[in-house]
Amino acid sequence: MNLLDRYIMRAFLLGLLPVMVLLLILFGFQALAEELESVGEGLFTTFDAFMVVLNTMPRRITELLPVSALLGGLMGLGAMASHQELIAARAAGWSRPRIARPILLVSIMLAMVIFLAQTWVIPLTERQANKLRAKTLLNTAVDHIGDVDFWARSGSNFVRVNQLRYGQLLYDVEIFVIEAQGRLSQLVEARQAVAAGDNDWMLSDVRVTTLDRLSSQVEQREELIWPGLLSADQAAILMMPPETLAPGELLRLIDYQRENGLDTQQYRIIYWQQTSLLLSVVGMSLLALPLLLGSVRSISAGQRVVIGGFIGISFYLVQQLSGHLASLFSLHPPSAILAPAVILLAAGIYAQFVDNIRRQPVRGEEKSQPSGPPAP
Repeated sequence: MNLLDRYIMRAFLLGLLPVMVLLLILFGFQALAEELESVGEGLFTTFDAFMVVLNTMPRRITELLPVSALLGGLMGLGAMASHQELIAARAAGWSRPRIARPILLVSIMLAMVIFLAQTWVIPLTERQANKLRAKTLLNTAVDHIGDVDFWARSGSNFVRVNQLRYGQLLYDVEIFVIEAQGRLSQLVEARQAVAAGDNDWMLSDVRVTTLDRLSSQVEQREELIWPGLLSADQAAILMMPPETLAPGELLRLIDYQRENGLDTQQYRIIYWQQTSLLLSVVGMSLLALPLLLGSVRSISAGQRVVIGGFIGISFYLVQQLSGHLASLFSLHPPSAILAPAVILLAAGIYAQFVDNIRRQPVRGEEKSQPSGPPAP
């Protein structure tokens, strides 16, 4: 890697940074406004609202990074173009693919950052955000929600969850059924519980102990449907949103759902959305250069920045829409989710070579060209 490669990479990153900060400020204020609406509920304070927004920043960064790569690339490389530095590089013999090489390297590094954040950072910060949100529930014990020793009250029952796996499966669940007189009438112990839709929960490997005044009766069941195990708010606090799970956790959860005959469409869509971010950031980064070095002289640099912004925002909306369409119409998740990212990446790669393709002479063209005046 020579000096010019490092200079191009530095210009690209310096352009990306302010764009990312600006987008984070805009989306952060929107998220803060939503969290402030919960201030005063339970023990949730204004400071907690700020901390929730701070903990959700890593996930927001990964979602905005592809768009920021395009807009930041246009800003950073646009500064080089305005100083004729890109033209000087072309005049020195650097082709467009050669100039794009350091940009490709930076985009791969950004894709690695996204993957590392999805695997380790985001699950931890989102769990902390959920623990803070749990302060809005007065009847829920949240001291150990991070380690999952979770207690909640659902109607007249008390529920204890000892462990949470894959962010969605409840393990070692105990349900204490209390009669109106305050007497414990039934203890339900389940090895695991999973949401089965319509506020129902599927309990597996269940032991039901029914208590009378002078005796008790124990019954074993493989499965048991239990309505209203947790309220919607309690489930949202305890269970991790699927989009915040690490890719490995999502794959294990998909395998579990498939083995038990449960629907996996939602989790497959989220997994492929996470994968598409890696391709998107590379494609967006590569598109920045041809928008500045295009062969159409009638388009100014400012107009190309506007075009790039339109492309970035449009792709972000298409990326979000594809997931909803795949869920609504039960489309094949890899095809529906990856198609926009693959098309974008292919366009970014092709754009690096289109200028060279146009410059290649057509067969027989060299012979038809006049060779100049004959030598004396």
